[in-house]
Amino acid sequence: RPEQVARCYQAACNNDFNGVKEQVEQLLHNRKEASAGDVEPHPAWLFSSLGEAIRQKNVEMVQYLLDENVGNGKLPVDVAVRCRAYEILELFLRYGWNINEQYGRNSPAALSTPVCTADAEMVTWLLDHGADPNAQCEWDFTPTSYAMYMAPLPIIDMLFQRGASVHRGQLLHYAVIRDKPNVLQVVQQLVEKGAPANEVKYEKEPRTYWEREPFGLGTPLHRAAEFGKVEVVRYLLKVGADPLKLDSRGRTPHFWAEKNGHAEV
Repeated sequence: RPEQVARCYQAACNNDFNGVKEQVEQLLHNRKEASAGDVEPHPAWLFSSLGEAIRQKNVEMVQYLLDENVGNGKLPVDVAVRCRAYEILELFLRYGWNINEQYGRNSPAALSTPVCTADAEMVTWLLDHGADPNAQCEWDFTPTSYAMYMAPLPIIDMLFQRGASVHRGQLLHYAVIRDKPNVLQVVQQLVEKGAPANEVKYEKEPRTYWEREPFGLGTPLHRAAEFGKVEVVRYLLKVGADPLKLDSRGRTPHFWAEKNGHAEV
């Protein structure tokens, strides 16, 4: 890559807006006559500079780089969320960012990031600006699904207060393998809100079920047994989970408990 790419990044690291502009001008607008075989410079080569401008929270620099098409249609939303760059997120919204756009086919939208990092302030900001706790990726994974794994209870409560549904995101399947002392409390909360205790994962999502079937899709009881969650297993049985129901590979919860050495289960 031309030397201007590294120089631009260094200028961004130094929060030197004039330096960034100088390198962008040299790279994209003031090129000397190209030699045969030279590759035409592309604004996306400066994408790392855009990320650093976001970390510096330099709104003017970020806007300049976006106007130079450095993002190439892609906004570094996750960077802005993680460094709590609120003004830059507002800029992204003005540039047409869909706050509920999935990160990838198995990664939900931006709200999932502060849910994972327990950043209640950013969770609130995103919700206030239209983030949907039920926004699904193609694998029916939502920000609230992430919350079942790792979010503190106040954030989980906030998501439900702002519209999270137990019928979106396979929540109970993720809650049963939560690796925190309050796992049973979260599971109980979901069941009391109407989460289905006997539903095989993705059974209502035919395309995803077909993709994931070979890996052994089961009920929440299957996963709780597999991970040795004795109290969760006991509770699920109490509320009517079927211990004989087979997963997509024809196996019972007992099989998974035995396979993983969970004798008490």
